[in-house]
Amino acid sequence: AQAWPKPFCCKRFAQKTICAYFPFELCAHGTSFCSLQMIKPLWHFLCLALAVANHCDHEGCNDEAVHISMLQVQMNRTTQMRATTEDKQGDSRAYYWSNRGRDARRSSWAPYTAPTNFSSGRSWIWPNDLKEQVRHSPLIDANMNIYVCTTKRLRKFTSSGNLLWTWSAEPGQKISASPVLYNGSIHVLPHESDIPTAVSIDMATGTMNWKRHYANLSHDGDAQSLSIYNDRLLFGALTNFKKGTDTVVAARVSDGHYLWDFVTDTVLWNFMPSFPGDSTVLFSSTCGTVFRLSLEGELLWRVGAGHDSMCVPAGGAVGPNGLFYAEYRETSEDGAASYVAAHNISDGSVVWKSKLPYRAAQYPAVGQLGPGGPLAVVAAIGDNPLLPAFPETEALLLKRNGGAWRNAVIALDAATGATLWHSQDRPWNDTVAAGDRDKHGEGEGACWPDAQGIPVIAGDGSVYTSSSHHGDLRTIRDADADGIISPWEVSTFETKQCFLNSPSVAPGMLVAAPCWGPMYVFKD
Repeated sequence: AQAWPKPFCCKRFAQKTICAYFPFELCAHGTSFCSLQMIKPLWHFLCLALAVANHCDHEGCNDEAVHISMLQVQMNRTTQMRATTEDKQGDSRAYYWSNRGRDARRSSWAPYTAPTNFSSGRSWIWPNDLKEQVRHSPLIDANMNIYVCTTKRLRKFTSSGNLLWTWSAEPGQKISASPVLYNGSIHVLPHESDIPTAVSIDMATGTMNWKRHYANLSHDGDAQSLSIYNDRLLFGALTNFKKGTDTVVAARVSDGHYLWDFVTDTVLWNFMPSFPGDSTVLFSSTCGTVFRLSLEGELLWRVGAGHDSMCVPAGGAVGPNGLFYAEYRETSEDGAASYVAAHNISDGSVVWKSKLPYRAAQYPAVGQLGPGGPLAVVAAIGDNPLLPAFPETEALLLKRNGGAWRNAVIALDAATGATLWHSQDRPWNDTVAAGDRDKHGEGEGACWPDAQGIPVIAGDGSVYTSSSHHGDLRTIRDADADGIISPWEVSTFETKQCFLNSPSVAPGMLVAAPCWGPMYVFKD
């Protein structure tokens, strides 16, 4: 559903909703095809036969709705999801992977499938000859074009690997925030001396639409995400703290004009807000404080206390079930522990809270584990890599940690928090992420990633994980549903370079970009 254009019309029947889509313009002078008398009998028949969707509003249908093309009911799945005009879709929902976390809910769940067996290798690579740092998931538009952003440049490739254009930040600027696709443009947020500048770039040509300098704002270099919803551009800034994010900023997407800001009393890291589809926005802090705001910047509710320090580099995501899932770490009289907590979006109340076996390491993924499978919260957990230190110090730290850094991914039942399965990554006998000791491009520092990228859930229930230790890209699927991940249910591709963020999925295509490259593209 995320890849379809807006429907021409939606019709209610028996408390269900059907949305109609058309592959080309059939009506003149703004007359909806649904209003034509000649088609009404067919339209009523389709409603009676196929009224199985769940929800639709004036903005379009959500992921759980059933979408029907009245002229192409038998279209194959890939063609159904592809828009018909390059780079002309109405908003970010028209693209396969529009921002960090894929969709507006930041669920990291995709309804389509991609290659899961890495034994045949990649289809092509971008070698990253300049050794630039890649901090975020590649983005994928409706025509399967790929956008990869480094700290200095943004590049657009075709799905077969042809470079279409390159956009460069100004000298002295760096790009640490994830870009976002929206309405035929890609938006980036380079910064210089902690002062951010929002830039809108035409997706088709790579030329700049506009830029807006925010001289009164401070922006840190953590791996946060630009976000766009309802023509609002949201990003993080700093007001009271020195690192991360403590302030949410909203600007007008048409020209970057500042609209409002909301200052919190807690540290947010890699700020990535979630939008449940009701003109509100949710986000959580590294220590588990959860906020819900209106898109006008009004606080609707908050749960949890303020903190002046970072607990873990984690946050939250919205599920399709009215719940917000926060991954975090907290300290109590019994010591420090990491958790996933499910909150009601309506009032913030806690539905369940599950303790994690390792340190919380990322934002969670939320989605169904395949057709007929359970709705799950998939959390990356593990030991965070460190910056290079004296050999004696590194050896002591490894010894204290049992001789190796650990990583794992755990799938929890989204309704109860019960463990569905747990998969252990191979140990890493180092404290520094793979590739961070190497020589990099001019002006590039260490990637210093989190323990893993955000997990990704594909439409067949496969879970993709990306290690920030040794750089293994893994596909995991509990195919026999026994709650145990056996070796034959895992496929591994060794990149030997750490990941800071997740791979990206489009129908029949997986794109993975470790911190120091290459970028790998796998195709069916």
